[in-house]
Amino acid sequence: GGREEGGGGGGGPDRRARATKLQDSAALDAWLAPLFSSLVVATREAPAPVLPQLLSLLRPSSPFVVYSASMEPLAQCYHLCQASRCAVRLQLLETFTRAYQVAPNRTHPTMSTYPPTGYVLAGIKVAPPAGK
Repeated sequence: GGREEGGGGGGGPDRRARATKLQDSAALDAWLAPLFSSLVVATREAPAPVLPQLLSLLRPSSPFVVYSASMEPLAQCYHLCQASRCAVRLQLLETFTRAYQVAPNRTHPTMSTYPPTGYVLAGIKVAPPAGK
C-alpha cells in the first residue's frame, strides 16, 4: 500500500531534525533582527561575495573591519564598497609592525623581524541612498 500513518516512525529523527532546524532558524532570525553596531570579519576565503550581506546587518554609521592575509581580496571589497556607496572613510592598511631595540645612544630595528602579517580594510557603513 500507501503511506503508513501513526506508528512506525511518525515522530522519527527526520521530523525532529526538521523541527530543530525550524527552531534554529527562528532563533537565528530573532538574533539577527536588531541591526549590529560593528562588524569584524577574518576569513581565509574571499570576503567579497558575503560582504554586502554582512554589511546589511549593520546600522548606519557603524564601523567595520575585514582582515585578510593578502591584499587582493580586500582590494575587491574596497572597490565593491566604493561602487555601491555603502561605506565611507575606507582605509586599506597593512598590519606590519617592527620591534626596535633601544639601548643608550643607539636605536635600531630588531634584525629578526617577521614579514607582514596581513591586511585590514576598515570603513564606516552609511545608509543606502534614498530610493534604493
